[in-house]
Amino acid sequence: MQTDWTYDEFSTFAMLYAASVNADVEPEDLALIRQRVDEKTFQKMKAVFDECSDIRCIDILRAYHDRYMADEASRQRLLDDVRQLFEVDDKYTNFERELIHMFKMVL
Repeated sequence: MQTDWTYDEFSTFAMLYAASVNADVEPEDLALIRQRVDEKTFQKMKAVFDECSDIRCIDILRAYHDRYMADEASRQRLLDDVRQLFEVDDKYTNFERELIHMFKMVL
């Protein structure tokens, strides 16, 4: 497992995973994720994500815990990124709120 990702790479991967949990990744989701990083980073992380199973994604998220989610402030930073993704369509649903709760547990 690759464990030398930058925060931008890691958060891009995490957001791709979050976007895929409730359905297929929507174009608005991809646009938001894509605008946060350069195209090379986006393409790299999308390729990694596309090759991962659900459990593999969770394993990767957990592997980066100590590096990017060691304290409450860093966890909150990532959760804010994911919440922004869920709000991109101006509909922050109960299901998406539950997904945020799930992410808190996983992270």
